[in-house]
Amino acid sequence: MKVQFAPLWFLIFSVAVSSCSIDLSQSSAITPASQVEIIPSAIPPTALPEGLATQQSTNIIPVFPTTTIPVTWGALNLSGKLIYTSAVFQGQSILINIQSLDLTTGVVTTIYQAPDGGWIDAVAVSPDSKQLIISYATPLSISGGGKKALYRMPMDGSEFPQLLFTPASPHDQYSQPEWSPDGKYVYFTHISDLTAIFDIWRVPYPNGKLEKLADNASWPRVSEDGAHLVYVWIDSGTGVDRLYLANADVSDAHNISLTGPSAPKIIDAPMFSADGQSIIFSAPNLGQSSVPGFFLMGLDIKRVLKNGSIPSDWWSVPLAGGEPNQLTNIHALALFGNFSLDKKHIAIFSADGIFVMTPDGSGLTVLIDDVGQIFGTVSWIP
Repeated sequence: MKVQFAPLWFLIFSVAVSSCSIDLSQSSAITPASQVEIIPSAIPPTALPEGLATQQSTNIIPVFPTTTIPVTWGALNLSGKLIYTSAVFQGQSILINIQSLDLTTGVVTTIYQAPDGGWIDAVAVSPDSKQLIISYATPLSISGGGKKALYRMPMDGSEFPQLLFTPASPHDQYSQPEWSPDGKYVYFTHISDLTAIFDIWRVPYPNGKLEKLADNASWPRVSEDGAHLVYVWIDSGTGVDRLYLANADVSDAHNISLTGPSAPKIIDAPMFSADGQSIIFSAPNLGQSSVPGFFLMGLDIKRVLKNGSIPSDWWSVPLAGGEPNQLTNIHALALFGNFSLDKKHIAIFSADGIFVMTPDGSGLTVLIDDVGQIFGTVSWIP
């Protein structure tokens, strides 16, 4: 059976997740806020899936209480904000939030909360920090629900999500959005739930013609200068992953060869190093390329291996290729990273929480110790 809906991933995590050995008790102080705010809608409900159209027709945008957590990382002198996803539980419901953490004050703000049954697995912030692109599956309870598509919404949460473009068919799903540094393109990964084949596309923002860039590929990340793209190419015959480097339009694409006994066969979430001369990526340790049988039981293997679903660590390799260097030893699920503005730290999303480390993998520090054991992303903004 093919896994198509993120809520099932949560059930798997609940049984099989293997946590980092990081523990930090964080008490919270609630700052009261009004529960609802009336904001005129700027998005025609007919342009949205049924569930969002119904939600938006009320013209009511929920406003959630802010939470303040202790700034236990104060000695690191971090600044800016982190934008990330997390899950909260209300009875039998799992609600996915997009949240902001102010690294100076410890204030946590909820930007948007998906309705019951909706799921968000990735958020990309525009270069000017004013817009979000989210990979969002509407609730299964509505017609056409459960399929991931790309939506845009303002960073301040003042409008409901709006489809970036209409999916080509009910079988097409979209995730792993990535902005170009100039804000002119959104890169993303497409998958057909009929074939389980991944490919990379991009679309001009805010609208334009979709352009397919690479077959059998996922995890697009753009270099800081916007000139290059790193991604994971998937050998459809063997299932072995390979790192690929290309120009931003995927011309001159070539393999970054990984050599030596530690070269992984499963690669996730690559990104350029601070100086642009290396690639940092997530991969299991040698000997951890498989997990207990019950974890994979009934799942589409390709889907599992391409979503950070195996305990992994951070590695690096020069652009020219070579033997990868293991940076961490945390065995965490769902890793995704993003550099600080000064390039001195990397914010890390994992199923176990949000933490930071230095680019060489040292100084691991917990910021948020619970995101609900889900897949997600983190972005570092001013």
